[in-house]
Amino acid sequence: MVTITHRIDEDLKQLLERYCEEHGLKVQAVVQEAIAHWLGDSEDLALVEERRRGPRNAWEEVRDGT
Repeated sequence: MVTITHRIDEDLKQLLERYCEEHGLKVQAVVQEAIAHWLGDSEDLALVEERRRGPRNAWEEVRDGT
């Protein structure tokens, strides 16, 4: 595990700390999970865009296996 340091808005920090306290969570765990989730969403979006730009097959060709 490594340490990263970044500045965040004070209000966001307070919301994060309050949320963690109310739910019995550690800030580190929530931040780590949020980053992993965000990165996963980014990869999903990139895949959608790649497929959107990719070759198109007519439905008839897919249906008929041609």
